[in-house]
Amino acid sequence: MTDLPSLEGRWRELPDRAVFRFTGPDRVRYLNGQVSNDVAKATDSLAIPACLCTIKGKVEALVWIRRDGDGILVDGEGSQRDALHARLERYLIADDCEIEDVSDQVRLYHHFAGELLGGAESLRLKVPGRDLILGREVPPPFVGQDKIPDREWDLREILSLLPKAGTEIRSDEFPAELCLDGRAVDFHKGCYLGQEIISRIRSVGRVKRILRVVEASRPLTVGEGVEASSGEKGTVTRPSEISPGGKHLAMALFSIPSPESTLAAQEVLTVE
Repeated sequence: MTDLPSLEGRWRELPDRAVFRFTGPDRVRYLNGQVSNDVAKATDSLAIPACLCTIKGKVEALVWIRRDGDGILVDGEGSQRDALHARLERYLIADDCEIEDVSDQVRLYHHFAGELLGGAESLRLKVPGRDLILGREVPPPFVGQDKIPDREWDLREILSLLPKAGTEIRSDEFPAELCLDGRAVDFHKGCYLGQEIISRIRSVGRVKRILRVVEASRPLTVGEGVEASSGEKGTVTRPSEISPGGKHLAMALFSIPSPESTLAAQEVLTVE
């Protein structure tokens, strides 16, 4: 649909990431009480997404978690660095666990150049890639590979329904509304902040809002109201990007008026 170039062999530095390292014998247990996914599933070769939620089950941040030898690395958006640090250590009272902000010591790359170039498997976009974390002074190993430009990456984030703080994530949305319940929530793990409400929403089987990719023949601006062909109304959450085919693509949060709505089953909505 968008005629985007292949990602094979390509890479991108994710320049604005806050990275924290957890150590100590209680690190897994403590983190499992804070995030929506099962930290035990993360390994040195697999990074998993997870939500940090409020006690009411609303998403505060989306982070990625991976093992790092005898520690655990958690990375989130750089714009939330101070808030993430405070949130991640807020309940660190009696646990034998320490958190260190290593954001200024490392660089994070996401690449599609194969396991030989290192990194943990990660599904930041819809296409499986790898997260490679290196020291600030270590040159990346992507010799001869193409770097993914900003505008293409932004477009791919939209197509992947990858929510960001301040646009889709405003501490007022449940994971299911942001389509994160299928990839960043484990419904079989133990308790964590907001878990009871998030599980209750799953048992009910529906939410009242949902995030969708929208397509238009004109630019779309943040806060603009749009309407799907089926009549549902939504609000644009971030500025649109132009696809190679000339269409304007953005994300919008739609109200779901009834259980019969087909919004959740549609990958891309054409809007007016």
